[in-house]
Amino acid sequence: MRKQRMTLLGFMLFGACLVLPQTGDRRQPVFVFGGKQLYVGMSKQEAAASLSACCKLSPSAESEVEKKQPAPEGVMVGHFILPKEGSPPLVFGAVYFSGGKVVRLTRPLAEEVDTSNDDVVGFARAIKRSLSTGANDSEASVRVSVRHERMSNAESDVVSLSFPDGRGIELHIGTLDKPDAQTGKRDFASLDETLEPARAK
Repeated sequence: MRKQRMTLLGFMLFGACLVLPQTGDRRQPVFVFGGKQLYVGMSKQEAAASLSACCKLSPSAESEVEKKQPAPEGVMVGHFILPKEGSPPLVFGAVYFSGGKVVRLTRPLAEEVDTSNDDVVGFARAIKRSLSTGANDSEASVRVSVRHERMSNAESDVVSLSFPDGRGIELHIGTLDKPDAQTGKRDFASLDETLEPARAK
């Protein structure tokens, strides 16, 4: 599991919502930290006890800040999930509590990626620009699909995001049959904007 290097401070995070992948059998989605399963709806006490066997929370689940000034109803309080030992601190993820229950969980999606790499940051910003509709905060219904493609010199998996107005984004993650003549590499990723007929309402 990749552990993100960060400077740790106690923090309170407000708003946001949890989005987890849907499974075919509709079972409760879970995240695993240090071999311990956590899920949305789990009691704060149970989550803290489960994590105590492998990890620690920063700030602690019962920090002095929360004791002196409990979070208002409806506000999420976030805690980094850290290994019990390790220096510099390595972050497994984060857990958010509200009303005595787990309401949100996060963890790194790409475990070995340098998140400060200029190319990675530029790639992510390109996705954000493509998703933007001109407002800083906006919502849109997006259809997500994944397909496999075989080309004359490569094969790839294509992740497609399609908007109702016909706009779309396609992320290609593939492997060339032979190394590229210029880079000497076989693996590649590319990002394209697409435009197709609008979906019927």
